[in-house]
Amino acid sequence: MGSEEQRQVRLDQAADELNRHGNRQDGQRVVTRLADGFTLLRTSLYERVHQDVEQVLGRDSMFLPISEVKAEKVSKTEIELYQIAVASQMNRRRRYVGADTEWFWQWLARLRLGRAATDPLVIRRIGEYLALDEDHGRLAFTDVLAKALPESRRAPLVLFRLVPLAIQIVTAQAFGDRPTAEALRRQQVDILPAITDCRTCRGQLLESGTHCPPCGNPVWRFQWLTAAD
Repeated sequence: MGSEEQRQVRLDQAADELNRHGNRQDGQRVVTRLADGFTLLRTSLYERVHQDVEQVLGRDSMFLPISEVKAEKVSKTEIELYQIAVASQMNRRRRYVGADTEWFWQWLARLRLGRAATDPLVIRRIGEYLALDEDHGRLAFTDVLAKALPESRRAPLVLFRLVPLAIQIVTAQAFGDRPTAEALRRQQVDILPAITDCRTCRGQLLESGTHCPPCGNPVWRFQWLTAAD
């Protein structure tokens, strides 16, 4: 079975499980939006803290990982764990699928990580994030990411204030909660007004899994992240 077939099986299983647990009929739409949105955030964030840092600021031997392949794998896994935790905390507040945080994060971990969702280390790491509030969770995430990818310390700090809001936006959009997604985008604009300067997207919400090539929305490029400097 190819990777695309495996992905589709995982989506179908997650959709069926969500429909049964939540007595829903829109499981396929929800999981597709979550999967597309979180994959884009993971890929884009890694680009910002790795490729963009090196392109804009240059390569610094002090920040070179021992194995770039291993660093990418560890970094992207940590991004996934953080996304799962942030989305689960949001579900606890908004009750998209009830307030059962444990069921939600386990379900979302199976969707995003497959068999790795049962790894004791994965379970422990997600639990550690869930035990923290938003600010402390964000700081813990940046610290762990910096250990795996030292050059991420050179990325604009505002990026890490925008990321948890971006995760929440994907979650809200997946469950059809447009008003909350719009409110979260307004919070991002308050943090970084330059978001609205893009002539292509004007900082508007985009469909899950799509991005604006000029500015990077929903994970903005350095030109926008440093516009206020």
